[in-house]
Amino acid sequence: MNVTAYLVYGICSIGSLSFIATALHFWGAAEIRKDAGEVIFLSIAGAAWLFLTTKLFPWFGLSLRDDVVERKNIGALFGLCGALIAVTLLYAGGSIGEGPSYLNNVFSVGLAAIGFFALWILLECIGKVSISITEERDAASGLRLFGILLALGLVLGRAVAGDWHSSSATVHDFIHDGWPAAVIGLLATCIELFARPNREHPFRPWPIFGLVPAVFYIALATLWLRHLGAWEGMPQ
Repeated sequence: MNVTAYLVYGICSIGSLSFIATALHFWGAAEIRKDAGEVIFLSIAGAAWLFLTTKLFPWFGLSLRDDVVERKNIGALFGLCGALIAVTLLYAGGSIGEGPSYLNNVFSVGLAAIGFFALWILLECIGKVSISITEERDAASGLRLFGILLALGLVLGRAVAGDWHSSSATVHDFIHDGWPAAVIGLLATCIELFARPNREHPFRPWPIFGLVPAVFYIALATLWLRHLGAWEGMPQ
């Protein structure tokens, strides 16, 4: 399990960095798409972003070393991979589109991150999802968390994508395009209260209580992205 866990998380990390580089290459600002050095620089900045944000995951009750490697908790691995992919989507979304300064990217990514972690805090405070994963060792809860975080990353990353106009316009677009993330977060919190393990049902079957809700959350996010369509300035 130790080697497998590191392998899975390592593949997820490499895939996340590759996605950032690919997004910058195809959808970044015109001057970035023309300059491989710019793509490399922003990809390295993306690696730093992933490194810093993953340091926050233990504060939400998930640790690769403690929960996955030492305790062989596959539910925690699901949750960590979902969180990693989600913060990747936030960075990629905030980094694509035209803009006069790197600070515009920082503002956009930071705005998406505030919304993402606020909703995760809500889920944790009310739904107690980390307890279900780490103490109850419930794989279904890990799968649900994977779906929830991925859905939030999709919606909020898309909400900050596109050309830069101003800080106020970015906040406006973030609220206008990202509000379904709050709905998904609240819905997931309510479902968590019902689906998490309890005394009567200490072992929830993962296909029904894990996979189905996860697919449901991701489907909601995907439908919203389909509704929004291409972001402003998206290269054709």
